[in-house]
Amino acid sequence: MKKWVGIVSIAIGLMTASACDRRDAERAREEGREAREKAQRQLDEASRKVREELKRADQQTRQDLDKARDQLHQALSQSERDAEKARDRLRDRTKDEDSHQ
Repeated sequence: MKKWVGIVSIAIGLMTASACDRRDAERAREEGREAREKAQRQLDEASRKVREELKRADQQTRQDLDKARDQLHQALSQSERDAEKARDRLRDRTKDEDSHQ
């Protein structure tokens, strides 16, 4: 009888160990799945932030280019006005010299 109790105890122990191993494996799979999902969420969030930053940088670059273009046009217009004034002064000076001779 003691022999049978020992054998049954060992059998129960092996079945319990086997069940524990399955539970541990299932828990490990679940934790792995949760870790992958969390990593994917973090990756998605990081990607979203990068896209937003790129949009902002693109918008800022466009604004800077527009501002630079406007400044260039203003400088060109001012240069043309200054050149016209210089031509007028030169013409006036030439007329004055011709009239004094």
